[in-house]
Formats: sequence, C-alpha cells, structure tokens
Amino acid sequence: MFQLAVIGAGQLGSRHLQGLAKTNFSAEIWVMDPSADSLKTAESRYNEVKSDNKKVFFVQSIAEIKAKKIDLVIVATNSFHRLNAIESLAAHCEIKYMVLEKVLFPSFEEYDISGKIIREKNIKTWVNCCMRMNELYSEIKNELKGKFSFTAVGNSWGLGCNTIHYLDLFAFFSGTQDIHLTQLITETFPAKRNGYIEFEGSMKGVDAKGNHFLVTSVENTPVESIITIQGTDRTYIIDPLTNNGNAWIKTPETKGQWKSPEFRIKFQSELSTELGELILNTGECPLPSFEESSELHKIFLTPIFQYLQENSSEKITKCPIT
Repeated sequence: MFQLAVIGAGQLGSRHLQGLAKTNFSAEIWVMDPSADSLKTAESRYNEVKSDNKKVFFVQSIAEIKAKKIDLVIVATNSFHRLNAIESLAAHCEIKYMVLEKVLFPSFEEYDISGKIIREKNIKTWVNCCMRMNELYSEIKNELKGKFSFTAVGNSWGLGCNTIHYLDLFAFFSGTQDIHLTQLITETFPAKRNGYIEFEGSMKGVDAKGNHFLVTSVENTPVESIITIQGTDRTYIIDPLTNNGNAWIKTPETKGQWKSPEFRIKFQSELSTELGELILNTGECPLPSFEESSELHKIFLTPIFQYLQENSSEKITKCPIT
C-alpha cells in the first residue's frame, strides 16, 4: 500500500487530492492544512470521488502524519509557506517523490535552501508546470523546426502567477533555458490571495537559439487567453480557456489550410491521477524537474524583482506572488 500526502488543502490542493483518490492502486493519503475550513473543503471534494482502496487522514500539522515514508507528496501551499512545508516534512519522514506547485518561492535564497534539502534527502522532485502533459503541445514540440515566436495575450490572466507556465512551455518547445527576459509591467494590484500581488503588462524575451517570447496580460481584452506559435513554415493558434480548449493549425501537412485538431485542457484532478500513476509506476513524468524549473523561475523572477525594487524605497528580498 502506497503512502501519499497532500500538503496544503486549499482550492488547488483539494483537486490534487481528488486526482490521487482516483488512482488505480491502494493507498493511504495524508492531507495536511492548518486551516480547519480548508480541510472541510478537501474532505467534501474527496467524498465526491472517494474510492474503496483509499484511506484518507485529514490533519492540521505535519507532526500528525504517522507514515514513516511517503512515496509521493504534492506540496500545494502558497509560495510563502512552501519552504517551511518542505523542511518540516523532510525532517519528519522519508520522501521518495515530490511534486511542487508554483510559483515556487518568493526569494532566491529559498531556491538554494530547498535545492540543498532535495539533494541531501535524495528526493526526486518535479514542478507542476503541467502544459507539458498536453498531447498537442508535445506534437508541436516535435513538429517545430528552426526558429519560432511564442506569444500569449489575454484578459487579466495573471502575469505574476501564470507567466511561469508560458515560459516553461516556451523552454519545452525550444529545448533551452538560456533565455533573456525583460518586463514591461504597467500596473500592480492586490491578488486574490491575501498578502500577494499581481501585475498587468508584458514579459518579453529571446533565447540562445533566437526564438522570441512575449506574454501580455491586460484588462478589457475580448478573449481570456490566446497562444500563437509561429514557426518558419507552420502556425498554431490555441485558445486554452474557451469550452476547455480550441486549436487551429496551418502547416505543410494541412496544405496551407486551417485545421482544428482535437484539443482539450484537462482539469487538475484528471492530471493528478495521471501524475500519480506515472510517477509511482515508472518513477518518471513529463513535468520539468525541480532543477530545470528553478532555473526558469529565477529567469522569470529577476525582472520582477527589478521592477519591485525600482518602485520601492526599501530593499526588496521577497516577491509576493504565488
């Protein structure tokens, strides 16, 4: 019987729990959150999909987790609390596999501290930049030849919390993390989560291969998000948010005509089922490794810190995005 854990049982953590509950193996699942309300929400969502081969424990501290070894843990806390969760759990029990939510951490120092723990404890770790799990994106990666441009534009989709998804997809397509990124932030405002901030504006960059990256989040645009990948002989346009996703492609294979391939954005509860089964059955998954994603996070955070510092009279050491 596997021992699983979900640390942080908020909106996203409870969806991870649903996904793990639907996996095809027997397991005990430890769900930890200091908030009793969050645990109630998680328990309610678990009851929607609960399985006879799972036993779930809802606890308010890591010290209450009785398993000595965790086969797979998903850490879905907010960024301010993620390092503490990793430190506490790694000190409490042995961890084989770990998946972390993003944005990973609010300071560069925490990337170094967490990386040291992961290496010393030999925890195989990935980051949940889950666009890589989509079949169409995998096909695009295999079809792109030569230089390409990547753009994503939409209505207030969250430049702070979601750019890392697009940057990861760009790096996935290009095969390099040697990316120079700059910011064109126009506005800062409080995020939905208390204590965090969000941005409007753009992030743009170019990688070592000459591929171009541009993402823009602005108010009052007619679409939630449109992704365009323009290659030397092919174009892909993707609307990931309308009706669970739509896509149009024009390539030499389509003889210059627009075609609409099958495309759907899966819910996190579905993806977590796939992740749980892949990781525990094979020890592998399509997500970026912790080391790979940490480098992309630092590339992303550098211009954000620059912007925050330029607009503050105090030294900025933490970036409050999650």
